[in-house]
Amino acid sequence: MKTILEYIGNTPLIKVEEENDSSIFAKMEGFNPGGSIKDRIALNMIRNAEKEGIIKKGDTLIEPTSGNTGIGLAMVGAMLGYKVKVIMPDTTSVEKIKMIKAFGGEVILVENLRYKKFAIEDARAMAKNGAGLYFLNQYENINNPYTHYESTAEEILNQLEGKQLDYFVAGMGTGGTITGIGKKLKEKFPTIKIIGVQPARDERIEGLRSIKDGFVPPIMDVDLIDEIYDIEESKALETKDDLAKKGILVGPSSGAAMYICREICKNNKRVNIITIFPDRGERYI
Repeated sequence: MKTILEYIGNTPLIKVEEENDSSIFAKMEGFNPGGSIKDRIALNMIRNAEKEGIIKKGDTLIEPTSGNTGIGLAMVGAMLGYKVKVIMPDTTSVEKIKMIKAFGGEVILVENLRYKKFAIEDARAMAKNGAGLYFLNQYENINNPYTHYESTAEEILNQLEGKQLDYFVAGMGTGGTITGIGKKLKEKFPTIKIIGVQPARDERIEGLRSIKDGFVPPIMDVDLIDEIYDIEESKALETKDDLAKKGILVGPSSGAAMYICREICKNNKRVNIITIFPDRGERYI
């Protein structure tokens, strides 16, 4: 019989809708045990740190996160014998905080602006304060995009049933998802357009970050991305709510990506678009 960790991955790929003779497909990452795509990188970053002899059971893993990585780490940590301490912006949904604590994780809330500017430095400083503390660093850890290159993207290719892809649309946060999946899809479909989605200036969409804030995660391959679209929070939330009325309960970052998918459909006929729905909607209600 499998453990819960063996059910990470192999999430469904669904057809969300058709418009203008075009189809929009979405990888439903909310089907992972912890409810988001971040379960994948949580497991892979921990396993690789174990293989390298950097961490051992009983150690404390530290990570700045807007929520989903923290949930994934707390869940995997609970299974594998690690303590988890996460630094989160004070704008994080209450549901995410409760989930991390339910798995035994410790949550440190900081003011949102400080989180954007100093969370990585704060985590790095905390990890230096004693033995048994380790900063996984999803923003710089190559196992983040590698996980999506090796697993998430491979699953997509196997689930396409021979379909050609014209666009890949993904929200931008750490850059791991768009970089890992985008690279693999470019290898398979050289003409595919990789589209990034980020919050418009002075807008906040939970789970997404804008590179216009002055921070480009080291693992993000910006040259891979053909276009980056800015989106207002209101449009992301409206689209999220519209999806819920169609039986698909997802978070605001999914709404943001879906809004851009629909915009592409309006201007293009007979194209196949794939996007990622990173998590479920219950954690935002």
